[in-house]
Amino acid sequence: MKKITFLLFIFCATQVFSQNTETLKKEALRDAQAACNATLKEDFKTLLTFTHPNILKAAGGAEVMEEYLKTTFNQMKANGFAYEVAETKAVSDVVKEQGEYRCYVENYNVMKMNDKRITSTSYMLGFYNETNKKWTFVEAKEMKATGSVIAYFPEFKTSLKIPENTMEMTDIKE
Repeated sequence: MKKITFLLFIFCATQVFSQNTETLKKEALRDAQAACNATLKEDFKTLLTFTHPNILKAAGGAEVMEEYLKTTFNQMKANGFAYEVAETKAVSDVVKEQGEYRCYVENYNVMKMNDKRITSTSYMLGFYNETNKKWTFVEAKEMKATGSVIAYFPEFKTSLKIPENTMEMTDIKE
């Protein structure tokens, strides 16, 4: 009888964890797409709510980062740059490591730069904030040992196998 009770407990605990991670995965997709939508609309206030707090702190705060993004986007637009598509295509399995839920999301982007079209697939590392019930993201390639932001995440380790970004540039023929 004890074995049956124990097995039922294990089964129920596994089911609850599985359902929880599936819900978190759906929420990661929702939040990553909201960040993409904010990028397309140049709604930097919203975009920054989906940026990991360590990045905002390193940049000097959300207000500083917002001004930087406005300036950067204006310069890029002046040079003929425009986002055409920004969408989240997929979310990895959610894992719990180092005391937090994590995943990565695959984003698909199409951008135009003068007479060139740039198509890319990039990956963001997601961190779930259990207090706010919200995912925040960091560019995954920058979290590698040689990345520019890994220093802002002391002791960071992950078991997630994040694919490499891809990019293709083609001439626009009109």
